[in-house]
Amino acid sequence: MTPSPSNHDPVQAIASAKLHPRTTRNWISQFKLAQGTLIPWLASRGISCNGAAVAEIGCAEGGVLMACVDAGASYALGTDIQGPLLREVTTKCASIAGYTVELTEHDVIYEEIPTQWHGRFDVVMLRDVIEHLDDTSIALRNIKRLLKPGGVLLLTFPPYTSPYGGHQQLLDTRLAKLPFIHMLPRSIFQKFINKTTSVNKEEVERLAVIRLSADRVRASAVAEGFEILDQRYFALRPVFRWKYSTPWIPTLEITALSGLGFVRLLAMEAAFLLRVPS
Repeated sequence: MTPSPSNHDPVQAIASAKLHPRTTRNWISQFKLAQGTLIPWLASRGISCNGAAVAEIGCAEGGVLMACVDAGASYALGTDIQGPLLREVTTKCASIAGYTVELTEHDVIYEEIPTQWHGRFDVVMLRDVIEHLDDTSIALRNIKRLLKPGGVLLLTFPPYTSPYGGHQQLLDTRLAKLPFIHMLPRSIFQKFINKTTSVNKEEVERLAVIRLSADRVRASAVAEGFEILDQRYFALRPVFRWKYSTPWIPTLEITALSGLGFVRLLAMEAAFLLRVPS
């Protein structure tokens, strides 16, 4: 890890750089989400990033991972299936923000876990990724190989049955962006998908097949030998205030009601802390 100067402001550095507006927005929202929500959640459970080896699967622009380095991580690995994104965007963001991270193109389901990663990490982050993976159990099984005994996986995602769990907002038609429209009969929703030329069309179709739920993640985690350290549910996601640059949007947690099945189905975000037994 390369520590940043005490007066270094990584958010300002990224904001001032001549990056694509989407890159700037995504990196800053990721970084602030980690600083304001994810890292404090870990800390509330006695888990510190300071001195820890941290990996993020599907790191994209890398803001979450770099926030962990800012918090003192001793080693930071970011993986993603999009190699060009890592090489052309994430690497540049790390340089501008002033952090040293290792970035590697890797598919956590369809590629072997490198031997040097086995049992290396104290914390693994999997943010808004698992709903895109074809097999939840295989993903969790492979991620478990990365973790030390007692290591934790922080996992967040929007359940498919949540208002935008179908990621229909990624399509380029107005009607397809309506909440819950992905819950129409598949034949009807497919007509909306067919009308779009969006590059995200195939991914929306894949999500409609996977249809991941919080209950399935929980069951798969237990089956793969994880302990469920904590779980949280949100009606308004913590990332919204950063993603849309509107701090007045509240985070609305509904974990207290999560014993009701429909709450887990409709929550806009499900979040888990899973631990490998010591």
